[in-house]
Amino acid sequence: MGNYLKFKEFMHFNRSKLKSSKKVSKIKHQKSILVLQIGILIFFGGYFTGLPTSSGENEELLNSIGLFNSEHIVENLRGDSISLSKYWRLPQGTTLSVNILNPVSISDETISIIKESIVSTEKIDIEDSLLHKGPQNSFSNYYVGWAGALENTGDTKIPIPKNFEVLNSQQSNGDIVVILSNIKDRSGNTGYTKTILEGDEIVKAFITIYDVDSLSNTQLGTIMRHEFGHAIGLGHSTAPEDLMAPTIDMTYPYISECNIDAIVDLYNEDSDGTTICEK
Repeated sequence: MGNYLKFKEFMHFNRSKLKSSKKVSKIKHQKSILVLQIGILIFFGGYFTGLPTSSGENEELLNSIGLFNSEHIVENLRGDSISLSKYWRLPQGTTLSVNILNPVSISDETISIIKESIVSTEKIDIEDSLLHKGPQNSFSNYYVGWAGALENTGDTKIPIPKNFEVLNSQQSNGDIVVILSNIKDRSGNTGYTKTILEGDEIVKAFITIYDVDSLSNTQLGTIMRHEFGHAIGLGHSTAPEDLMAPTIDMTYPYISECNIDAIVDLYNEDSDGTTICEK
C-alpha cells in the first residue's frame, strides 16, 4: 500500500508540473516520460519478478506447482463399500409379504424366476480370483435367493426380515410390491425401487422392472436380486462386480457375503452408513 501511495503522489506531482509549465522543453518532456516508465516498472516489478523467459523455464514452473506425468491402473482390492439405507422394524419371525403384479402377457416362468431370487436357499461357491477378491483356490459363498442369504445371520438389534411369502395378486397389497412392466423406462433404467418410510423405518416398498420381455432369465433374476436388496435396506456398492453396484455385472450375479454383512450392520445400527467389504 505504501508503494501505491508513493506512486500515486508521484503521478499527481508530475501531472501538476506539466500543467503549470507550458514551456517544458522536448528533452525534459522525454525525461519525464522515462522517469514515469521507470516508476511503473518499479511499482509493478513485484508481480513479475521471477517469471521465466523461456519455454523451458515455463515447463519447470508448471512442474513446480504440481503438474506431473502419471500412469493410471485399476485393480480391485479389499475395501470396497456398500452404502446403507433404512430398515424394516418388524417383530422377530414376522413374514414379509411380496406381491408380484403381472400383466397377462407375463409367463409363469418369469414369475418363477422372480420367486426364486427371493426364496431360494441355494448356495454357490465361487473362486475369489474370478472376482478379484483373493488368490486362486480360495472361495467365497454366494446365494441365489435372499432367504438363503439371510437365514443364518443370527440375532441383530432390529430383527432382519428372513421369512418371505410371495403372492401373485392383481391388488397392490403386500409389504413389497413387484411391478413387471413391458414398457421401457425413459431414463434408461431396467429396475427401480421406491421405499415408503415412517421416520427411519421402511413400511412399504415398490419394485418396478422395465421391459421384462426383452430380459433373459439370468438378467431378470439378477435385477430382481439387486432391487430386492434395495427394498430391504441396502444402497449401492462401490465394487463394480458386486450385485449392488449401480450398473450390474451379469458375470457372477449373486448375493455376496459383503451384502449380508451390510444387512447385519444396518439392522444392528452400528454403522456410519456404509459397510467395508472384507474381500
